[in-house]
Amino acid sequence: MSDFTVLQWVLAFAAAFCAGVSKAGLAGVGLLGVTFMAAAVPGKLSSGIVLPLLIFADLMAAFSFREHVQWAQIRRLAWPICLGIFAGWGLLMVIPDAAFRPIIGGMVLVMLTLQIVRQKFPGFDAALPHSKIFAWFSGVLTGTATMVANAAGPIASTYLIILSLPKHQFVHTMAWLFLFVNIFKVPFSVHLGLINVGSLSLNFCLVPAVLAGLWSGKRLLDRVPQKVFQSIVLWLATISAVWLIISQYL
Repeated sequence: MSDFTVLQWVLAFAAAFCAGVSKAGLAGVGLLGVTFMAAAVPGKLSSGIVLPLLIFADLMAAFSFREHVQWAQIRRLAWPICLGIFAGWGLLMVIPDAAFRPIIGGMVLVMLTLQIVRQKFPGFDAALPHSKIFAWFSGVLTGTATMVANAAGPIASTYLIILSLPKHQFVHTMAWLFLFVNIFKVPFSVHLGLINVGSLSLNFCLVPAVLAGLWSGKRLLDRVPQKVFQSIVLWLATISAVWLIISQYL
């Protein structure tokens, strides 16, 4: 941390703020945080720095959001996400640093394309939200994306939006789902050396930014109508996914 430049500190605090905002319901903002932290700390190590921040934000969000959790949807996704986390763990051991962000961006765009098709052709997915195949597809993508780059928020949020969950059910379910998911990832990140004493020291410095993000996100959520809320989530997810893909070439 002593070698951090002013720009690196600004990016790190911005990433922590985005982590807090994302846990208040605007999941697409989380990918902006992933991008900021990757710019501050290049390579896979950025993933290990982001994870404890997300867990702290998850704990705060879960404490606040308890009334409208859809436990059936969490149970439905549990095994597919676990499988995806194991797959992501394996990928992190073999893929180079330069490849992991475009991979995640592509995964997110697949889910967003599905949502666009659904909007254009309402009869296309009449049975899709209730099919086991769709749940497994979404869950495995979520687990893989979250293990590789902490970038699964838009994938899981797109899945829950396709289920047409009301705004507060969506936010409360996302908070508890990712609390369990991110805690489950910790042993794998420690094994890969992505979480260590140095990364935890930086996390401690960034806690105030996470709290500020949570507070700001909750205030925004209370003031945004359902339709506008869904559009914001999807647009943020799209922008973030495209940025993950093209940033390697800039």
